[in-house]
Amino acid sequence: MAMRALLTISLLALTALLITGCATWEDESDLPWNTPQSWEGSPSIPGLNQY
Repeated sequence: MAMRALLTISLLALTALLITGCATWEDESDLPWNTPQSWEGSPSIPGLNQY
């Protein structure tokens, strides 16, 4: 009887996980999250330029 209850609980938990799935975003932006800022990319210390 305990084995049957454990199996039932396991199947219910697995079903709940499969039903919920992964999160999806409703309002996606056209801008990428990794857009470089204006201050990025230019070295501020002279002599550290690598060509």
